Amino acid sequence: MEPTHDAGSVLSAAGTTYSYDSGRDIARYFREINGRRFNSQAATYLLPADEEEFWRLDRQHAAFLVGMGDLYPCPDLVERILEPDPGRQKRLLDLGCGTAVWALAMARRFPEASVIALDIAPTPIPVEGVPPNIQFELDDVNFGLDQFHGQMDIVHMRCLGAGLPKYADGITYAARCLRPGGLLLVVDIDLEFCAEDIVSGQKLWTPEQPDGSWLQRYFYEFRWANALNGTDIFEAEEMLDKGIFDHELLEACGAGSVFLPIGPWANGLATNADDAQRLQFGGILARQSLQHALPAFETLMRKTGITDEFLKESTSKANAELDTLSVHSWLRLRMLWGARKSDDPEAAPAPRTQWQPHPQIHIYHTAEESYAARQKRQETMGAKPTPQCLLNDEDEGK
Repeated sequence: MEPTHDAGSVLSAAGTTYSYDSGRDIARYFREINGRRFNSQAATYLLPADEEEFWRLDRQHAAFLVGMGDLYPCPDLVERILEPDPGRQKRLLDLGCGTAVWALAMARRFPEASVIALDIAPTPIPVEGVPPNIQFELDDVNFGLDQFHGQMDIVHMRCLGAGLPKYADGITYAARCLRPGGLLLVVDIDLEFCAEDIVSGQKLWTPEQPDGSWLQRYFYEFRWANALNGTDIFEAEEMLDKGIFDHELLEACGAGSVFLPIGPWANGLATNADDAQRLQFGGILARQSLQHALPAFETLMRKTGITDEFLKESTSKANAELDTLSVHSWLRLRMLWGARKSDDPEAAPAPRTQWQPHPQIHIYHTAEESYAARQKRQETMGAKPTPQCLLNDEDEGK
């Protein structure tokens, strides 16, 4: 599916504006590798940008929506901040908007607000039916987003943890875009899955752990390949699991985990009809998204030296695990939020959320509490082998 913008603009770090037309300029933004289309603007982000990937991202969005129960965490804060103000239009910035499904939903829900959907490549949306209060821009978060500093009431970052060379800088750039009291929302997937008890880490398959998960093993290899390709995914994971409680620009911070079963196996855990529906549909959507992620990640993994033989075996066995539900795992979605501090020492502190989420959401009130949950998962995950991409490097050096 081709991006269907008739026109748009790209803002560079220098603040200049370049108008683009998708028909004229498509070759500027995309390249083809092994029959899949990829954006050509960032070497560290090597996931497809084609119809198959857009389908996966939309399924992922639906899974997030089911898991969180809404478009965003801490809805009491978001909705208070975006209440219409006769004196000023509220502004919202969605960083790494992908298919723009979240930004479009927000523009429709808050028609009096202005929404900016930003990505590094043109966004694949239909020309007709787009709300008048949304605009699309091309930019790279790594440039610093100077043109938005101090202007936004909400800044939203979703699933950028595996795509930035310096994730901590991305958080700071996003926070700088906020007005005093504005809210940063960060949502990201944990690519290390949880075991059936929802507390332990799922063991990954190795010859020494034959009862381990092939899905966990596949994503273990993907994470290492991503790091070798230039992202700081492991540092990003550490930061996401500690939360942004100590960030110098933010206050009233919180963190949480959303747990979705991978597949419709957890219905028996439901305590009411809403829980049952959430576990059923959330599990189906999570499984569909992961099934489509496996072929999407292969190009990056091949680039870093993982062999076709290993990819074929791991993909086949991970898919079989997803089909048969022979291993019960949970997908964990991280949520972080924090309000921009005011420079006025007499300004009232930002309020904390009074959100009372459903049972599959765990809330952490301190960095220590959030990180302790991570440590528990790590301690119970079992042995981890040398990653294939590093093993191949070792072989070449012999």
